[in-house]
Amino acid sequence: MQQASLLSARSALGPPAHTTRPVPAGDLWWLTAVAAVFTACLLASALVTPGLGWDETVYVSQVDPHAPASFFSAPRARGVTLLLAPVAVLTTSATVLHCYLAVLSGLALFLTLCIWRRLLPAPVPALGGALFAGLWVTFFYGPQAMPNLWVGYAALAATGCFLRAVRKPSRQLAPHADRGAAAGLAAAVAVAALMRPTDAVWLAVPLFAAALCVPAWRRPAVLLALPAGLALGCAEWAVEAYLSYGGLLARLRRAGQIQGGLGWHLSFDDHARALQGKTLCRPCHLTWEHPVTAVWWLVLPLAVAGAVWAVLRVREPRGALHGYGPAARSGAWHPLGLAPIRPGSLVPDPAGDPGADGRPYGSAPAWPVVRLRDPRGPLHRYGPSPVVLPALVGLCLAAPYLLTVDYAAPRFLLPAYALLMMPAAWFLYWLTRLPRHGGHTWAVALLVLALTGHEAIQLAIAHKMVRSTARSQAGIDRIATSLRTAGVRPPCVVSGEEAVRVAYRAGCASRQPAGHDATITPAGLARLGAGRPVAVIVAGGHKPPAYARGWRRVALPAMPGFTSLSAYVSRPVHPARSARPVHPTRSARPARPARH
Repeated sequence: MQQASLLSARSALGPPAHTTRPVPAGDLWWLTAVAAVFTACLLASALVTPGLGWDETVYVSQVDPHAPASFFSAPRARGVTLLLAPVAVLTTSATVLHCYLAVLSGLALFLTLCIWRRLLPAPVPALGGALFAGLWVTFFYGPQAMPNLWVGYAALAATGCFLRAVRKPSRQLAPHADRGAAAGLAAAVAVAALMRPTDAVWLAVPLFAAALCVPAWRRPAVLLALPAGLALGCAEWAVEAYLSYGGLLARLRRAGQIQGGLGWHLSFDDHARALQGKTLCRPCHLTWEHPVTAVWWLVLPLAVAGAVWAVLRVREPRGALHGYGPAARSGAWHPLGLAPIRPGSLVPDPAGDPGADGRPYGSAPAWPVVRLRDPRGPLHRYGPSPVVLPALVGLCLAAPYLLTVDYAAPRFLLPAYALLMMPAAWFLYWLTRLPRHGGHTWAVALLVLALTGHEAIQLAIAHKMVRSTARSQAGIDRIATSLRTAGVRPPCVVSGEEAVRVAYRAGCASRQPAGHDATITPAGLARLGAGRPVAVIVAGGHKPPAYARGWRRVALPAMPGFTSLSAYVSRPVHPARSARPVHPTRSARPARPARH
């Protein structure tokens, strides 16, 4: 049972009651500060982002009572639409929705970090949350109607609830705090499944395997909570699969086709290049002009590996990585090299603590064993599991996107980043507790300088992304205004380039005769054009499709990403009726033919 020793190693069940210290309440201020700064930054971003992105439009249109719903493809799930529903009933203003999601994101970050308060030293959850919130990917998608960040929150909460549900109860260690840990585990997995069912599977499977492999973790409540939460969250997606796609397997196959066909694809370099500020790299022919933007991405696995190595380098039985060691003279360094032994800090252990030096349990100690009193508390409270388990689950969540998808989108790895930042933060905290010698101050200063530079780069990329998004959405608004001026008004249809966003802003339906969202044939679009305004948007000076070559051409304003845009608008038989409703107090009169 090597895996069991890696996760628990006797110490995962918790320290004995007489050595347990209560968790200080002051660490809540650190968590509150991180969440408050994160929320303030997200609100500032939300106020300067006037419209909705392409994926956001798809999710918001599902609950907008005043606009036709956009095509909802097979990989998508309804979790984001459920999250938006309470506010969308009142308004679908992009600014209001973004501010609402910004506040929810800050609250979710705070609640998930609170779960880890009793699993790691007080500074570690706050540092891990700050590292995660400081990524430009987190900052950019924090106020947006996208599912990946919410899967990240759910994954972090599920792993924390799992660790709290499987630990050994202690009278002194808040005996009533973890009664709902199993219920929280089920709820977190259900939220992840509502947002992205496939990600929820990659979250639940390693947790369930860990519960089976570690004998002390085989709790019935945990073994039931994981499949129950997964089934509850995936229920709507599975029912929709049978109603609209011909079954669950058919929907999974269709989802794989839309994602380009899942297979063995190594996309590490694509993800690294996309960190320069690319929301979607498909195909990823992006030039790697700024490698410095991916330095943290290359350092993160090293920090996680260092944390796992440090936490497993000595297997001590009571959960304190540096709390026990052989007797030493006054002022000597601890043999593990983690904390100095100062005068008066060594107290003989009356129990002898056999096994602390690697001897079999029950044998006599080879030397007097002492307990090190450290007023800062142990580096971790429940053995290596709070460091090792999030590293394993984070790798499982990242694996499908790094190994099976042939394109990159930075948001795909947000759940993995949320988990991996915890062991990385633990490792940084461990580095600050190394023995203090001549270069210790310089090492800490260098670490702080590196983190400051990293955050400056992340903020610069986030600022660039927000400005680029605002310009793009302003261009969509101008195009929608031009189409309305040209007579494209509800009920109407928009097809072609950027059809989803333009149609939503113009109050039209978006229909495509080709691509993964093909819901109509070219002949069907031509028939629609005979009775209502239909606009086909063409980019780059290309010719219109055959069915629209006799339609009226309308020049459209330019927008980022397109050199030139044109719309070909149909000539409906009764354009006045479709464009201007008859006043209820006036008698209906025949509409005059439109002049073109």
